[in-house]
Amino acid sequence: MNAAQRYIKNNNIVFREEDDGAFLFDPDSGNLKYLNNSAKETFLIIDGQNDLNQIANRLLELYPDEDAEQVRNDVESFLLELLSNSFVFHTGSN
Repeated sequence: MNAAQRYIKNNNIVFREEDDGAFLFDPDSGNLKYLNNSAKETFLIIDGQNDLNQIANRLLELYPDEDAEQVRNDVESFLLELLSNSFVFHTGSN
């Protein structure tokens, strides 16, 4: 994964926030994804301006007691999952 690549949300995705997380729904594919609170926070950071390291660093500000390397690895895995389900795109593609 290119750590400098920035990510943007798919504009067609329905985001529904819940008390304990959120749901992503793609009406085109029918894909549905539940997000726990940390995944929800990660998704909210995705704005087309932040790359993998910036997203991980923002999460570390929210969860300062977490291991930085583990957070980065978790963010990378999560981004790959979001990309594979077309919930997000690399900037410049869609």
